[in-house]
Amino acid sequence: MPYLDVIGPSFSFTSAETFAVQDESWYADSPVGPVVLRYREAGDLLRDRRFDHGGEHYLRRNGVDGGPIHDWFVPMLTNHDGPEHRRLRGLVQRAFTPRTVEALRPFIHAQAVTLADGMAGADAVEFVDAFADRLPLAVMCELLGVPPEDYDTFSQWTGDIGLVFGLANGGDTAARVERAVAGLDGYVDELMDRKAKAPGDDVISALLAATAEDGLASRDEVRNLLVTLVFAAHDNTKHQLSNCIVSFAEHPDQWRLLRSSPQLSDQAVDECMRWRPSGGNLFRRAVVDLELHGLEVPAGTFLTAAVLTAQRDPRAYPGGRVFDITVRREAPLLQFGAGPHYCLGAALARTELTEALPLLVSRFGPPSLPPEPLPWRPALGTQGPEALPIRFAATS
Repeated sequence: MPYLDVIGPSFSFTSAETFAVQDESWYADSPVGPVVLRYREAGDLLRDRRFDHGGEHYLRRNGVDGGPIHDWFVPMLTNHDGPEHRRLRGLVQRAFTPRTVEALRPFIHAQAVTLADGMAGADAVEFVDAFADRLPLAVMCELLGVPPEDYDTFSQWTGDIGLVFGLANGGDTAARVERAVAGLDGYVDELMDRKAKAPGDDVISALLAATAEDGLASRDEVRNLLVTLVFAAHDNTKHQLSNCIVSFAEHPDQWRLLRSSPQLSDQAVDECMRWRPSGGNLFRRAVVDLELHGLEVPAGTFLTAAVLTAQRDPRAYPGGRVFDITVRREAPLLQFGAGPHYCLGAALARTELTEALPLLVSRFGPPSLPPEPLPWRPALGTQGPEALPIRFAATS
């Protein structure tokens, strides 16, 4: 089988080498096990009930067998299946409804306008700090009822906790995640106490009310759900916003096209998420010995769905190796998962993007990147630039 060094410092899931392997085979071997490169097989993996998330086993193979990371990650919603997963997911769904998301739209728009105003007239901006980090952070804090004065405290923690899916990258990754988990656990605990005494119109108050009413979850479970929601609502969307800007900087004609044809906005958001998803790869663990498209998979084996690669698979997306907002893509995105574990925050992320992107396009000319390479997160885990210094062209 072909081999891809997915933990190598220069590896990219969208390199010519990776696409050449995708053309040759639906999967490749790697230091972390088989990596699924094609859309159909990746979708099958994500929907196959013979696989789970294997949270504790994932941590163990990356050298974590106790401590704050273990105590948060193993009981996390995504690491449950069957009745336990339905119980916890149902609790979140009761507090995090489509109506809740839609009610946030005016707040999202107002925040995006304020942040765009802050960038107007600047010769150059650091987009992550000026916009991509701040918008989902403010939305997440509004959703949970976090006071504005605590936004900055949250920012570092919610960025670092998402590195848990890149523990195989080594370095100081585990230490950063551990500090973030400890910080968020303590803060959320304190926030829950405040909301119990003085409930508000927010998700924490709704979760606490639901658990008090029917006892569906313990306090520890509610705290775990909230910490998980915090990083999911902030870190992934932050990187997706940045990834959108990078994609348009590499295709300025598409930015100009969207400016002249704003009716393409929803389609452009979908194309941005397809082309450069922040959820760049997802892993699953075989629960039993099985066969997947002719591959013998022993129980306990981890497979990684290379979402970044699979979402450009021309078998699923004709012409899929070209970024084109005028094409209506039929195949659903993979980055939000599939089946019972489909991401609860997908609607919120899409709402933020559909408010932010048209506003930016209407206010600014196409973005351009600096000549030096951007500092990207490693290939495994949440994908996006750590910093994004750009210049917006003048509007005509």
